[in-house]
Amino acid sequence: LKVNENNVIDRERQLKLANVQVKVNENNVKDRKKQLKLAKIQIEVSKNNVKDLEANLKDILRRLKDEETLFEQGSSTRSQLDVLQLQYSRGEFALKNTKLGLERAKHEISRAEINVDNTILSLERSREDIKGSKLGVENARIAVERTKHDVELREDALEDTLVKAKIGGIITAKSFQEGEVINAGAVLFQIIDIKQVEINFQVGEGDLPMIKEGQAVVFTTPSYRDKEFSGIIERISWTADPETGRFPLYVKASNPGLKLRAGMSVKVYLLWEK
Repeated sequence: LKVNENNVIDRERQLKLANVQVKVNENNVKDRKKQLKLAKIQIEVSKNNVKDLEANLKDILRRLKDEETLFEQGSSTRSQLDVLQLQYSRGEFALKNTKLGLERAKHEISRAEINVDNTILSLERSREDIKGSKLGVENARIAVERTKHDVELREDALEDTLVKAKIGGIITAKSFQEGEVINAGAVLFQIIDIKQVEINFQVGEGDLPMIKEGQAVVFTTPSYRDKEFSGIIERISWTADPETGRFPLYVKASNPGLKLRAGMSVKVYLLWEK
């Protein structure tokens, strides 16, 4: 549930970022359109400048021809002719530069138009991202509601669940605390069946011929000095203890009144058959 709730928060954050991106792209579209408009204005200005320069150059050329005629007739000086020739050269240079500027402006318009188109595409993608983010938020919220419903069902089922052990006894260890998640098959508790106890002790190999499984024994414990407990030998080890060289015996005994506890020391007496 917590994971799904965090997922909702993450999706809402993505939606917020998508909205911000849409706003940025909308502003970019406005800016690109403004640049395109300025580029178109610049083209008109350049076209008008070209027309003015062409008209001015035409007028200078007319005056230059008149001046050349006068100079040939001796009615004008070389300096006056040179001035008009310089004006004409400068006019040609200015016209050439203005035409180049006009071509650059036309290229700028093409680039500005492409920028506008690309920015509009980015805006459309951002709007699609918003749709996807909204859908993601909605799906995440649905997942939260579904998880809450599943949790409620599991809690109801848990209230009706009864955990039973295969044996009765006393719980000596608990593997989980309340509220922890438990996987299937996990060990919940350690239980000791104290209605019956097992006692193990060792005998030398010389005593083995006189001992058999099912043989009765009695034993005492310092906790109950005046009381004898009875049991039977349930099994005899086939191998000796490597440290002591003696053979382990295992006695099964009832525990009346649940007086015997794990870890108690006992003194065992074997009962021999006559």
